[in-house]
Amino acid sequence: MTKNILVIGGCGFVGTNLVAKLNKEGNRVTVIDNYFSGKHENELEGVTYINEHSKNISNIKLQTKPDLVYHLGEYSKITPSYNDIETVFDLNMDGSFAVLEYVKKNDIPIIYAASSTRLALEGENHSPYSFFKSAIVQLLKNYGEWYGVRYSICYFYNVYGEYQDTCNNGWETVISIFEKQFKKGVPLTIVGDGSQRRDFTYVGDIVDGLCKAADKLENAEYQLGSGTDYSIVEVANMFSSEITYIPERKGDRKYSKANVADTYIRLGWQPKMSLKKWITNTKKLYETNSNCNPE
Repeated sequence: MTKNILVIGGCGFVGTNLVAKLNKEGNRVTVIDNYFSGKHENELEGVTYINEHSKNISNIKLQTKPDLVYHLGEYSKITPSYNDIETVFDLNMDGSFAVLEYVKKNDIPIIYAASSTRLALEGENHSPYSFFKSAIVQLLKNYGEWYGVRYSICYFYNVYGEYQDTCNNGWETVISIFEKQFKKGVPLTIVGDGSQRRDFTYVGDIVDGLCKAADKLENAEYQLGSGTDYSIVEVANMFSSEITYIPERKGDRKYSKANVADTYIRLGWQPKMSLKKWITNTKKLYETNSNCNPE
């Protein structure tokens, strides 16, 4: 059945992949994005785009009332958040509060893209980013209790894949950085000693999980990860490239891994793509296409 779907942050990395799937399935998709980290070049034909801050959502005149809201439009980096706390508050608190008020007043279910930093060993107070993301999770859960808001909360684990940022703007992921360095033929840069372990998840699997979470709406939380963790050194070695080390950064986590068994039981979701397979495919594609020139 065709739905009217609103995606907040639909021009970012994960958002663009989600919008592409929803649009392909024949839904009427509207995107609200302030292009803080999203890109105009990610806009897709057949989708309505509105350039606006999420905190102004109640003032936006949509053509039709959404049947569902996906909220992905927030500040999404740990280390920069220490020096940019006003922006983090503006996007993650002011913006998200307005979104919650909007879905409450209009009785619209919401899928919220949470951060796995909330579940990390370092705790939810580890950085401004993780603190505010955790605060919105708790507020959304309270809105469910207080006002009957229907929701699903999805925790992301180190997402990689199509539309990932490869510009030197602070929004790159470790995988996008390694991919770019590999294609340039320069040493891969590892922060710290590389012993940090991460659960890396393909963006297509993340999108599938988001869609399944929209079918449930049981006011539950789901961990969307691969269930397999690798050290950063192990990931670098998958690219078979020379490695160089730089000093550790403030806010870096030591370990993260999703409980995918629980997610499979409750959501019926499991990842299909492995990091090793994706890196192997990426390397083969590059090596057979001599005209592949990274920017």
